Amino acid sequence: MNKIIAERYELIDIIGQGGMADVYLANDTILNRTIAIKILRTSLAKDPIYIARFQREASAAAALSHKNIVEIYDVGEDNDQYYIVMEYVPGRTLKELIAKRGALHVMEAIDIMKQVLSGTARAHQMGIIHRDLKPQNILVTDTGTAKIADFGIASIQSLTQFTQTDVIMGSLHYLAPELARGEKATVQSDIYALGIVFYELLRGQVPFNGESPVNIALKHMQEDLPSLREFNPSIPQSVENIIIKATAKNLNDRYKSATEMLEDLQTCLSRTDEEKLVFDHSDEVNDPTIVVNPRQIFDEEEPEEVEERAVEKKNNNGKGKQILEKLKNPKVLAGVVAGVVLIIGIICYFLLFGGNKQPNVMPDLVGLKQSEAEKILKDYDVTINKTVFKELSDDYKKGLITKTDPEKGSSIKEGDVITITVSKGKYIVLDDYTGLSYDEAKKKLNKIGFKVDIKREVSDKKAGTVLEQSLEKGYKQDPTDKDRTITLTISKGSYVILDDYTGMSYDDAYNKLSGLGFNVTKREQTSDQPAGTVIDQNLAKGYKVDPTDTNRNITLTVSTGYSQTVPSVVGLTPDSAKSNLENLGFTVSMEGTQFPESGGDERYIGAVYKQSIVAGTKVDKKGTTITIYYYED
Repeated sequence: MNKIIAERYELIDIIGQGGMADVYLANDTILNRTIAIKILRTSLAKDPIYIARFQREASAAAALSHKNIVEIYDVGEDNDQYYIVMEYVPGRTLKELIAKRGALHVMEAIDIMKQVLSGTARAHQMGIIHRDLKPQNILVTDTGTAKIADFGIASIQSLTQFTQTDVIMGSLHYLAPELARGEKATVQSDIYALGIVFYELLRGQVPFNGESPVNIALKHMQEDLPSLREFNPSIPQSVENIIIKATAKNLNDRYKSATEMLEDLQTCLSRTDEEKLVFDHSDEVNDPTIVVNPRQIFDEEEPEEVEERAVEKKNNNGKGKQILEKLKNPKVLAGVVAGVVLIIGIICYFLLFGGNKQPNVMPDLVGLKQSEAEKILKDYDVTINKTVFKELSDDYKKGLITKTDPEKGSSIKEGDVITITVSKGKYIVLDDYTGLSYDEAKKKLNKIGFKVDIKREVSDKKAGTVLEQSLEKGYKQDPTDKDRTITLTISKGSYVILDDYTGMSYDDAYNKLSGLGFNVTKREQTSDQPAGTVIDQNLAKGYKVDPTDTNRNITLTVSTGYSQTVPSVVGLTPDSAKSNLENLGFTVSMEGTQFPESGGDERYIGAVYKQSIVAGTKVDKKGTTITIYYYED
């Protein structure tokens, strides 16, 4: 694109179009950061009213600073191009999220609404009313942060919406009844819109649909919202009650502030025994019907001015009282209301589709190439917008049209400009790789352009088996994104768990441990166990070893058998001799005799004079019996 605004903002690509402006992805060449820039349409930039409001409202919004509001960095004009520079929020709109996933889980919906209400409350505190809150104006990042866009400029967008059928239909789904009656927007109008947004998050679709703007507006004014709990009984009544109160048609029943609604939302899940909220208006007198010009739905004229002109007209013809008396008759009043609805419908149809040029029906161009579409549209005397949008598609190959604006079947006339969206190609959709071997999964992923990172963990699955993947099955990858990375969690195999090897022969224990990959160190020690028997191990039974740990060492203590040298106890008293031998593990037998009358050595009287095993002899069995012989005193 290579177009630069204000000698600073380099336009990269168009990323959105609205009723009054185009939005571009751009680069701030001074601060070297990615930004979004909204540029007022050329057709509107020549009107001083639009310019003044654009600048005033954008400047007011720039004063807002909140984590849940898209930040505005700069407002300016360059060669009659009026622009707003704002934070670029990667992700998708809430509308796109709902379209992809349908109804959200109640916890996720509450989390998003808390963020949106927090940002809305902040803006209301600064006197700024959004006027066009809807999922299309709420961005959601990949981390789940919600940010409100277009704060402060929605009020001037309303002036252009009326000639944009698709925008009307989109905005009217969230239109408060008082706005449909031509009254001025207030904070409660924003609250009503957020109640509808909350409903759509939990239901997956808006509560009211219709074939025309008037049909939708009348439903907002007259019909109760379809029950959420009939659609999903698991939704707590306290949650549905918040939506009922936020979308109350009577302003006295509706939340007075976004803060009040936020406080209710923060405690709703703890209120488990609430009954369904019902408003009792049995004592109220019906308000008189106000006849409204359809353009009042979208302008900012004070309702008091409408009433003043109505009173003046009544005074001029002198029949005001008579009319009011007749309106008290229910049949007359019903007829007046039906007539008003018919008139509004006729005027809306004329404004939307009327004129001097004969309307045609928009042909179906989806699935065709742009060149084919251009040939078809020549017969309708319409042109294709030079700005062609591109998007990924699950259904259409690269270069084929995925949607048109207006859609097929819509009324078009000579001179209209048709906007088309063309497929950039199909998404790359990930499969389930769990259960495959790492090599097999990597081969498949490399084939579709993914770089594979590995995380390993112990598992009872075979080593090398894929246990988890960071991007789940069904994940859609933009094929134009070259940085494709996925992390696979691979099984290391199960833990190596040690047994009790004591009591085994050293050779048996060594063979078992070697088979488990252990380096075995042998430590010898005498014991009463037979030689070669394992008597201790430095890693206890049950010790777990990581299967990928190759540095495995264990020390076994092995018995060298029993060996004891017999000491000399000759000359000791019998008790001392017995005690010494028993301390060395011998079993002692004692035999005493009378000292002989002749030939005896008097030194051994009362002492040991002989032992059955000669001193210095080595024995290999603990408890060997030694008999000691002594002379009695």
